[in-house]
Amino acid sequence: MEDVGGERLRFEVLGLLRAVRGGAEVDLGAAKQRAVLAVLLLARNTPVSRDQIIEAVWGDTPPTSAVNLVQTYVAGLRRALEPRRARRAPAELLTSVGDGYLLRVAAGAVDLDDFERGVVAAGRLRSAGDLVAAAEALDDALRLWRGEPLGGIVGLFAEVERDRLVERRLAVQEERAELMLLIGRGAELVGSLTALVGEHPLRERGHGLLMRALCQAGRQAEALAAYRDARRVLIDELGVEPGPELRKLQQAVLAGENPEPEQPTR
Repeated sequence: MEDVGGERLRFEVLGLLRAVRGGAEVDLGAAKQRAVLAVLLLARNTPVSRDQIIEAVWGDTPPTSAVNLVQTYVAGLRRALEPRRARRAPAELLTSVGDGYLLRVAAGAVDLDDFERGVVAAGRLRSAGDLVAAAEALDDALRLWRGEPLGGIVGLFAEVERDRLVERRLAVQEERAELMLLIGRGAELVGSLTALVGEHPLRERGHGLLMRALCQAGRQAEALAAYRDARRVLIDELGVEPGPELRKLQQAVLAGENPEPEQPTR
């Protein structure tokens, strides 16, 4: 979406919540006002009722003035997002719809949408057999992340959405690692996968990818040690043994085989 002056407005959620216009960051106001924007932005181009906003921002204990506060925050966001709008002119970006509001966001104006488009493009490339280009597409998509998503936004809604986005990023990081293994570049992954497993020790897929990367690097003994570490943490934290995929990997390494993910069929 463009302002009257033709400067494109871009929103970023893959890190600190930001709005940027013409290279300059927009002042989005106080924490609760930014939280209202987060709700509207994640529902972009879809109406959000006032009650939904109140629940997302305050949870089960909204103040008695919540309705007025939402109206105040929306007015503040309108001034921030459309600074050239005449005082009594109708808003174009953040409009009133029924008992709520709708934030109009242009295609390509949110970093999360760019990320998802990159992931879809990588999937098409992988299906076509171009694994190198698929890995590069995921690299480009992952570079859009600047830190913890929805940074600076508090509340249960933000926590739930943050967890969802973090999970999505992890899945894409694992997909990228699998592609790197398929093209024989597993040795390059050992450091990053070790860090990933350290941060998310209950994800069996991460442990399996690390074992494969260590094997590709000729470090079979370390791959077996990685399995033992995975087994220990799964038993200690969840009370379960590793799943069949990890056990199969361990057996392959013990048998002197080099476990490789299967090539996708075209």
